[in-house]
Amino acid sequence: MKERPSIPLLKEDRVSKLIKALQCINQHPYSREKQRSCILRLYPNKTEKSVFRGMIIPTLRYLGLILGFGEAIRLSGNGKIIVEAAKRSIEEARRVARVVLLDEDKRTFHFVEILRRNPNILKKNFIDLKCQEIEGKPRKRVEERINRWLRVLKECGLIELREERINPRKKNYKDAEKELNAEPKSRLFRRVLFEQYRSFPSYETAGIVDIPLLRQLVAIRYYTDHNMILTESQFDELLRRLPFVTEDYVVSLGQSMGAEEKLFLYKGNYYRTLSITFFEKG
Repeated sequence: MKERPSIPLLKEDRVSKLIKALQCINQHPYSREKQRSCILRLYPNKTEKSVFRGMIIPTLRYLGLILGFGEAIRLSGNGKIIVEAAKRSIEEARRVARVVLLDEDKRTFHFVEILRRNPNILKKNFIDLKCQEIEGKPRKRVEERINRWLRVLKECGLIELREERINPRKKNYKDAEKELNAEPKSRLFRRVLFEQYRSFPSYETAGIVDIPLLRQLVAIRYYTDHNMILTESQFDELLRRLPFVTEDYVVSLGQSMGAEEKLFLYKGNYYRTLSITFFEKG
């Protein structure tokens, strides 16, 4: 799988706009034309090239909130739970986005980790620290990437900037970090996973289900039924913990035939699909 740059260039850093764009994609899955029209309404007097193709789609893809290309663009599991939260309130959507984006920061950007080690750091000093990590790119371009991710973290409530000094927002960070602990969610995982797997008619799937779709459905169940935020990385962690061969069932993984997004990493290999054989007792 192709690695992403350490600090991707995000063309849209307003979390409120990203949430609305996710809602557009959720309303019109697999319809690029309707997705584009809906998103363009969020940006009056802007062109399709600059907004849809140049700004929103690349940003949502970098953040792992969408899957697919062309006519097949749809929400990822992380994108879906943000949209589910928005049905309750915009503040709830920001809370869920905070957890998802902290998870992304831990895996891709590592900003909050540095800020926690360097409380009250001057913004210019923080930028210097991050610039040292990236070689071969003009300083100005690197600073733009850093500033955009800082704005995302500020918008979702993970950091605050006062008098050119940056600090994590302690309560919001603590709450989001707590949500990223997969352990309290482990007790429910096998039951919810199996229920969602069984919800697919076998005559349609032949028992083979896409893991990205399972991530989404399981995350929705956790959120709507148990008010828990299960990110995609947590899903993968809990799936890797699950015994794959027992007296009651056998889990089988299927590899992708080509380059795909959001593959499941298990024992050094990447997989796209999952099937479960259940053994009836008695």
